[in-house]
Amino acid sequence: MDNGVMIIIIVVLGAVCGWTYILWKNTQRMNDTINQTARQHDLVRHDERARMLCRAIRILNPNVTPGIDYVIRHDSPEQEPYIAEWTSNVARPTEEEIRSALLEVSDVHHEDKYASMRQAEYPSIEEQLYAAYLARQGDNTKQLEVDEKIRLVKEEYPKADDSCL
Repeated sequence: MDNGVMIIIIVVLGAVCGWTYILWKNTQRMNDTINQTARQHDLVRHDERARMLCRAIRILNPNVTPGIDYVIRHDSPEQEPYIAEWTSNVARPTEEEIRSALLEVSDVHHEDKYASMRQAEYPSIEEQLYAAYLARQGDNTKQLEVDEKIRLVKEEYPKADDSCL
């Protein structure tokens, strides 16, 4: 065989081996993330105090996910759950913010409060019906405006319990 062909074969084999290694490492990392998320959801599902902490964090930042953006640990029954790791780009909440959010979560009327705050800022029923009518007539610009207003209100006043079971 010619040296040039041999070099090409070696380079291709090296590239294939490198690519295989990268895929293997990514698969391993993804599997670790899936397992961590499953453990977090299991902890939150079965431990009321961990669930309350998760809900408090959700109030402070509805865009973070347990097991991915942060990890809750609960080492023993006597110990309170705590944030063991914070990997999100979003700033980690302070202990004071968490305490305040925990008080809000423990408030039995929290669901009523966020619902009434949403309702006060939603577009009126008349406005929504008019937008739907115009959309059926072929002009969906008003419908898109109404939908965007609703999305922003839901983002501003998230349900406390979407990902914390």
